Amino acid sequence: MAKSKGTAVETLRVVAEATGEAPAPGTKPDPRLVDLVRLLARQAAREFVRSTGEDQAGDCPPS
Repeated sequence: MAKSKGTAVETLRVVAEATGEAPAPGTKPDPRLVDLVRLLARQAAREFVRSTGEDQAGDCPPS
């Protein structure tokens, strides 16, 4: 898999068109699509953890 360059997409728009046909049983998804979904999930998880950490940092009284 390609190495991340630290750039991020602010908004991603996905448009799906229905084909009217169901995928054949037993077919496997494209491995590139699986990798993309995993990459996006990891990025979203990192951003969520980072944002919750920033929110909680303001809640703590100074020591």
